[in-house]
Amino acid sequence: MKRLSKIFLFGLLFVLIMSQISYAKIGGFELIVNVPIGAGITLVDKNITVAGNPKIGGNFQIGVEADIGYMFQIRENMGVSLLGSLGYDFTSFNYSKNNKTEIYKNTVHDIYIGFYPKFNIAGFSIGLNVGAKFGLGNKINYSSASSSYSYPSKTEPRTYIRGTFDYSIFFKENMAFNVGLYIGYDWGYYWPSANEQMNVLQNEGYGNLEIGAQIGYRFGPKF
Repeated sequence: MKRLSKIFLFGLLFVLIMSQISYAKIGGFELIVNVPIGAGITLVDKNITVAGNPKIGGNFQIGVEADIGYMFQIRENMGVSLLGSLGYDFTSFNYSKNNKTEIYKNTVHDIYIGFYPKFNIAGFSIGLNVGAKFGLGNKINYSSASSSYSYPSKTEPRTYIRGTFDYSIFFKENMAFNVGLYIGYDWGYYWPSANEQMNVLQNEGYGNLEIGAQIGYRFGPKF
């Protein structure tokens, strides 16, 4: 009982001391909510020989992301953030074969989780977000001069990487608007089985190179 009392008193003293230290001087809890919007190109993997001389195609992405963690203050106007990411992502893929006579489109809905370290200085942040995506559902569309198909499909868990560059516009000591840019790559999309009608091989794969802008809200220490 005496030991528990000492632990309680020590904890209370620690809280009182910490409450007297400036939040901005020691870092603190950080929450960011971003809406990324971007465009990119679909790249066909070279893991197997794909007939038809496949060509890249343009695509579109949009989503919403929450980043939660802690910023450690290094010095005045400088800190390092260690965050976890949870988000939703919609991506539309597009590539073609045989001089664009065969076109493949795939719309994918994902949730994703990741690890997101950032370096912050004078309002600017540079980060690297790495993690895994899990498909909620996708729809594949195929069209050629003689036929067209559309059907739902599934995607296996896969990986992504995204580099970010943001600027925080603080309107309060610990609140800011976030604006920034990102560049990233998603890989691990594969056709699960061969389809002669669609000229597709089993394990024929493709990925997505993307670039875009993001805007959001940040709660956390000023830097």
